[in-house]
Amino acid sequence: MKVWGAHGEFCARHQWEVIVATLALLACAASVERNGPGNRSEHCAGWARACPGLEAEYQAADAVIMTFVRCAALLYAYYQISNLHKIASKYLLIIAGVFSTFASFIFTSAVASLFWSELASIKDAPFLFLLVADVARGARMAKAGWSAGEDQGKRVGRALALLGPTATLDTLLAVLLVGVGALSGVPRLEHMCTFACLALLVDYLVFVTFYPACLSLVADFASGRKEMSPDSPFSEADLKPNPVVQRVKMIMAAGLLCVHLTSRWPWSSDNGIIEGPIDTLTPSTNDNILLHSYIKWFSVSADYIVIATLLCALIIKFVFFEEQRNWVIDMNDMTVKEVVQEPARNKPKFSVGDDSNSEVSTQTEGVLEDEWPTLSPSSSAAKLNSKKRPMAECLEIYRSEGACNSLSDEEVVMLVEQSHIPLHRLEAVLGDPLRGVRLRRKVVGSRFQTELAIKQLPYLNYDYSKVLNACCENVIGYVGVPVGYAGPLVVDGKPYMIPMATTEGALVASTNRGAKAIGSRGVTSVVEDVGMTRAPAIKLPNVVRAHECRQWIDNKDNYALIKEAFDSTSRFARLQEIHIGVDGATLYLRFRATTGDAMGMNMVSKGAENALKLLKNYFPDMEVISLSGNYCSDKKAAAINWVKGRGKRVVCETTISHDSLRTIFKTDAKTLARCNKIKNLSGSALAGSIGGNNAHAANMVTAIYIATGQDPAQNVTSSNCSTNMEVCGENGEDLYVTCTMPSLEVGTVGGGTILTGQGACLDILGVKGAGARPAENSARLASLICATVLAGELSLMAALVNSDLVKSHMRHNRSTVNVQASCNLQNDGITLKVPTL
Repeated sequence: MKVWGAHGEFCARHQWEVIVATLALLACAASVERNGPGNRSEHCAGWARACPGLEAEYQAADAVIMTFVRCAALLYAYYQISNLHKIASKYLLIIAGVFSTFASFIFTSAVASLFWSELASIKDAPFLFLLVADVARGARMAKAGWSAGEDQGKRVGRALALLGPTATLDTLLAVLLVGVGALSGVPRLEHMCTFACLALLVDYLVFVTFYPACLSLVADFASGRKEMSPDSPFSEADLKPNPVVQRVKMIMAAGLLCVHLTSRWPWSSDNGIIEGPIDTLTPSTNDNILLHSYIKWFSVSADYIVIATLLCALIIKFVFFEEQRNWVIDMNDMTVKEVVQEPARNKPKFSVGDDSNSEVSTQTEGVLEDEWPTLSPSSSAAKLNSKKRPMAECLEIYRSEGACNSLSDEEVVMLVEQSHIPLHRLEAVLGDPLRGVRLRRKVVGSRFQTELAIKQLPYLNYDYSKVLNACCENVIGYVGVPVGYAGPLVVDGKPYMIPMATTEGALVASTNRGAKAIGSRGVTSVVEDVGMTRAPAIKLPNVVRAHECRQWIDNKDNYALIKEAFDSTSRFARLQEIHIGVDGATLYLRFRATTGDAMGMNMVSKGAENALKLLKNYFPDMEVISLSGNYCSDKKAAAINWVKGRGKRVVCETTISHDSLRTIFKTDAKTLARCNKIKNLSGSALAGSIGGNNAHAANMVTAIYIATGQDPAQNVTSSNCSTNMEVCGENGEDLYVTCTMPSLEVGTVGGGTILTGQGACLDILGVKGAGARPAENSARLASLICATVLAGELSLMAALVNSDLVKSHMRHNRSTVNVQASCNLQNDGITLKVPTL
């Protein structure tokens, strides 16, 4: 397994080298001398001679048999493509098809090079390859290689480690089995079996060399595109072979190998050599024979008409009629149920204010009707009706397999309730994230009597494979938050549509009004990558030792040692400063480091931990109290972040013309500047606010954070903002506005940014993933957030001076759903009356 994994990772990481090497070998094979005696058929020595092996095809019986074989090859290929179309995305289907086409091309080229005299057999090479090619194996490889988790090289390596040994055994067995036909002594059958063996070997070699490299290359180009991802989560359990079947295959392979050794070993000296004159024919002997062979190859006969008709019918059916069926695949047993949809009729999924009795298909209704299906994961339809097995038998199956693929939902729930399977490990045990979430909902709903409430929480149509070990644990569903946009907002000369996820009415509309007032003048931003911080608390025996430790760290040479230890933990984290706070014999070491496009808390924590290990070598009496001593300071209002900064420090400015103030805000520059001074400066100072010299910066920060997958709790520090307004212009009628945000903690990689929806919002802003330069995308995101805050600040201040705040919230932030005048809550005989608000 390790060898296969290393080989797959090598092919994935050296994509172009493997592809070029494969193409070079193909070119060499295609240029092999074809006229030498070694390249001629044993049964047909002529270059294009009409010998018996070639003429046999045009006999009536042989033509019927070959037509049947070709049609069977087409039908089998159509069967494989149809099955893949049901369970895999169309892009995986295309990739698997390209893989098979390329392998078929190599196979046909090899046949043409090695058996050039057999023109008829070369013509049948693609059909033989269709019979032996395993397209599904290529699709499984692609699905496993694109699953969420490690980097691309490791994913492809893991996929090949799972499929490589099985593919090797299957290929060996198939070659030995088909090779038996080459021992029959019938020339045509020997040729067909030889070509089939060659096709199997070519398919295998392409699968373990060229295909992983191409798969990794395509995955790199398609990174982040949802339509290129598999339709269903990948499960390693789906690729693990049955041990019993593998043993049977090994026994069969050993037996067939004995048959081949017995038949092919030269037991006697008079076996295998037939002496006699070999008729040779040079190209100059008879040009009519060569012309005759080509004419017969390309002539339109009955078998060609049958094959062409069948191929056209299959293509038409797949392209035009396959989409009229909705293949509903049960998520437990993968049993395909065919549901014919009504043509040319699209029903809405959601209906507002419609009290008719028409049936509307919605996710909520489906969940309410059958939230807890108890189908078996087996593909056998008979097993769906099987009774629940005893606890001991289920436990034995679980322990022997290490998974629950062969257990029904009821049996898995039974093991969970008896504490044999931890509830939080359902996804890992089942190998199916969606099934794990569904069963956890069932267990939690039953355990806490909240079945009806949980049924209202959506969980379908979500990729939980990206959530596991990254964003959330004990998952029971997801909460949809509306996403609106404000804009276009011109920042540094480029317009942006700003996605904002919020449930506060009027927020997006207000921010959009501010963006409209800014208009084409736009916002100018300046960003400084301050760096993320982590401040461990360490304690020494006394203040003298604490002072010595501080002086040791302040020494440049010693700081270089600490920086080397810190930087060695990451490719991107680079230590910039250690700011030391002292409280008695306790030191607070505030490590500040740049972290590229990641928000960087984990990077800095890892680096700080490694630096403390180094420091421990020089101060063995040092005690690490906590990796975080709140001197960072994270998710808490703190003056140190306001003064020294954290994450990104951003300053934005813009000038609003007198006309825009009048037409859009219905106010003037002097009024806004006066309100800003009294409200944002004097009022915040009187309240003792830290970093709160603004109107509502946290609103815009949190809305964008939720939309783009940031840590919403970090809005506490990130919302530090100082908003300033001054009159400007020739007549003092324009308004100059600045927003200074010294501690914006953002990232465009890692955390919630890997989720599909959040990644889409980052893509809208053009900052998804890592930038060409370290911190390029995260710095751009920080500047966009600060510019959006500026727009929101302008709009709210204008609403306050015009007394429009209450009116706007009454219009945008009130539910129109009729609320019952009062409701009675009865509890132990005591009636509580809740008045209407």
